[in-house]
Amino acid sequence: MIMRMDIKLRIKDAFKGDFGKGIARIDPKIVSESNINVSDTICIYNDSTKKRTAAMVLPSVIKDNGTNIIRIDALLRRNLSASLEDIVRTKKTKNHLAQQVSFAGYKKGIILKNPIGLVKNLEDRVVSKGDIFTFQCGSNKIDLIVINHTPQTEVVKIHNGTNIFCQKQAYYL
Repeated sequence: MIMRMDIKLRIKDAFKGDFGKGIARIDPKIVSESNINVSDTICIYNDSTKKRTAAMVLPSVIKDNGTNIIRIDALLRRNLSASLEDIVRTKKTKNHLAQQVSFAGYKKGIILKNPIGLVKNLEDRVVSKGDIFTFQCGSNKIDLIVINHTPQTEVVKIHNGTNIFCQKQAYYL
């Protein structure tokens, strides 16, 4: 059985080791009933904010069995405009390799000097339009937002052959 669109899960905090990796840990019972495999991609939807993001699935710990929870980090919650204990919907989605991903500085213009470094930083991450990523650059934090990607699917996976572009102008949601 494939994960249905209407599976609703309550958000809990990610485990410390999962932070910043684009991982969603889901109630093991739901994972097994939905025929999800390790590293499958899901879309996560927050109906109250009309936002979505993508993550790679891993089963959660045994104590989460039967709890209908999803464990995601603060970065994924930010992309959803969601908080702990909010209810989100999920669906399994197909992985499409990104040919190209376009970024912009979120709320601040930026010049990207090393797109290959960004690809290496985000390699094997799944992204969708509107996702925001924070990077440490020296003593400054820089937020980049995905403004477009090819192919034009819900989710793409960045790999070492992905072309990265960054517009100089700031982007606002």
